[in-house]
Amino acid sequence: MNAYTSSTGDFSHQFEDFMDTVCNEVRHAARYVDTVIVPEVRRESGGALRTLAGHMERWADKLDPMGARQS
Repeated sequence: MNAYTSSTGDFSHQFEDFMDTVCNEVRHAARYVDTVIVPEVRRESGGALRTLAGHMERWADKLDPMGARQS
């Protein structure tokens, strides 16, 4: 073996370790999004849509005040 064979093997091993760490971090991030972020977004989205609907209704009343009186 020459000097280059040893360093290539070390680099290969370090690269594999690095990729394992990256894959584990990505799995952890995906699990966090699935267990924490998605349920909270689902809880909050209903209220946000109701608030948006109220704002849109008031805006429609301003755009067409006669239509608001007929309803």
